[in-house]
Amino acid sequence: MPINIGMLQFGEADAKNEIFQQNRYGSSVFMNSFQIPPRVKLDDLILGARFFISGQKGCGKTALLLFVRNKLTENGANTNTVLFKTGISEAERAKLATGGDFEIIRIGNDISVQYDYTTNWLWFIYKNLLRLLNIDDVISNKEVADDLKRLIGVYNETRPTSFSDLSISKIKAAAKAGIKTGIFTGQINAEVQAIHDENDDRKPIEIIEIIEKYLCDVQLKTRKRCALFFDELELFWNRPDQRERDLFLIRDLLQSVARVNRALGAKSASFVVYASVRSEVLEEVNRVGPEIVRDINDFGVSVSWNVKGTSENQPILNIVSAKINNSEIENDEIPSDNVWDVYFNEKLHGKNIKDYLLDTSMFKPRNIINMLNLAKKYDPENSFFTKESFEETSIEFSQAVWREIEEELLGSYDSRKISNLKAILTGFSPSFTVIDLEARVQKLKKTDPSLANGFNTRPEIVDICRALYRVGAAGNFFNVKTESGLLRKRDRWSFRDMGEPTIDEKFIIHASLRKVFQIPN
Repeated sequence: MPINIGMLQFGEADAKNEIFQQNRYGSSVFMNSFQIPPRVKLDDLILGARFFISGQKGCGKTALLLFVRNKLTENGANTNTVLFKTGISEAERAKLATGGDFEIIRIGNDISVQYDYTTNWLWFIYKNLLRLLNIDDVISNKEVADDLKRLIGVYNETRPTSFSDLSISKIKAAAKAGIKTGIFTGQINAEVQAIHDENDDRKPIEIIEIIEKYLCDVQLKTRKRCALFFDELELFWNRPDQRERDLFLIRDLLQSVARVNRALGAKSASFVVYASVRSEVLEEVNRVGPEIVRDINDFGVSVSWNVKGTSENQPILNIVSAKINNSEIENDEIPSDNVWDVYFNEKLHGKNIKDYLLDTSMFKPRNIINMLNLAKKYDPENSFFTKESFEETSIEFSQAVWREIEEELLGSYDSRKISNLKAILTGFSPSFTVIDLEARVQKLKKTDPSLANGFNTRPEIVDICRALYRVGAAGNFFNVKTESGLLRKRDRWSFRDMGEPTIDEKFIIHASLRKVFQIPN
């Protein structure tokens, strides 16, 4: 028997909030209904053979990261998650930034400052891994583990380190204190004594190298692995200098994650560090550190839900049916054999309901969850989703999608330019060429010259079209002539794994955004 749609637990837009709420209520819908994204081998992540997770905003990166963490924790592993956006305050980032190394680079007449926070992040990662390590879990080289915990300052620790403690000056002080903690065992003692009288500037990296050399020999009980997770690696245009600083912080964090896993993973599976990063952020990181993108390709998984075929075999829809079935179970009902027949009309706006959800959501779990949550709140006492429940919430849904797009574009544009872009697209047209958009800007410029800021030249117009395509806000729509002379429609979108736009063809605004831009369907 179906339950009222208001009782269906689709979760929250953010997987962290979903887990938090369900833990408080004793619900297991998230874990029981989780779907592994296509082309992702869960065992590779669990074992640490792959440790980067990338994808567009809202595709389920955090959900996958948390699922892996929960699986490890259930098996007895010691884990911790670090949130770059919400876990590190602006004041802490500023303090961290003041201690970074930097070099001034001249290219022609241009001068740029490039920062290096590798030592800061390596120190932080190793300190947190050794903080997670319980001496009673060590089955090989217990004395080494004990020495390394004392050396980096987490032996009998009374106060966990804050991010503000990661300025180079504090790391140097911690390194100096670690060296003085006493006589170490075996070869470690000889190496510590060798750096005892060295310049303080070298001591932190020397200690990091000692840890890298010996920690891989420490073997833990199979179920007692130590795993550190980094999430919310995002860029924001608060100020250009802040953005550049965060760009280098993220670049060096990703490089440090790769370095730690290479150093420790060659001999042991006891320690692993994971990081999740958005595609748009990677685009920017590639500008200052292209080598890390190669590591992410080699040691990462990309979350994308589109697969070739019909709507019937799209794995993202299994998320919906699994959440509905588990909601029914938690309400003491027998799970429906076919939730689509029970809870949905067959068609909506002339489309099969599955096609409608896929097309409107951009194949992103967050968009589907938002759409269904809004629809169920409209008519929570009903036993199925009506046409009105989607239509009456379409404006709110469109606004939510645009907020997601705005946040994604903040990796490349400041908030003023994004506000200008919204004004340019509002009341414009569902489809346009680069030339059309350029003419639109020139027309609006006569009324408000500030709207053209960032969109004055043809290259700037092309760049914003590329950006809109990358984040799924716009696609390409045009016809091509076949060998037989027939016209065939081309409908190209980044979320359908069609990476680059065709610049000289028409662009089309995604259907989910037309309400917020006040343009016809």
